[in-house]
Amino acid sequence: MTDGDHDEAALDWNAASVDDGRLTVPVTGEVPVGWTKRVKRVIERLERPGSSWGSVRVTKKELRVDDVSPGSEADVHHFLESVVLQANAALRDEADDADDAVRSERDQAMTDAFRAFAPVKDRS
Repeated sequence: MTDGDHDEAALDWNAASVDDGRLTVPVTGEVPVGWTKRVKRVIERLERPGSSWGSVRVTKKELRVDDVSPGSEADVHHFLESVVLQANAALRDEADDADDAVRSERDQAMTDAFRAFAPVKDRS
């Protein structure tokens, strides 16, 4: 889960807390410029009406989820981890674009598709 010599942004579930139905999960690791904006865009794409939680707020230091319902813990965890994973991958891909500029668009699309199968810990 590293990008060069830096840890990518991740959620610190050991420090997660729920107060009055609001989940707060701290963000650890390096939070690059544009990360919070990217996370917000991913949330907008993945959010579905009728979920068992409310709005999600994003800062460089934490993610907050309003109106978390009992029993939704696994779904909220999966949702937030997916959002962070996607945001990190998108930013990593943007950083790799300079290296990939020589590839044709077709080859780059297939490269990206194959890289998406890699477990997070194996991506560099």
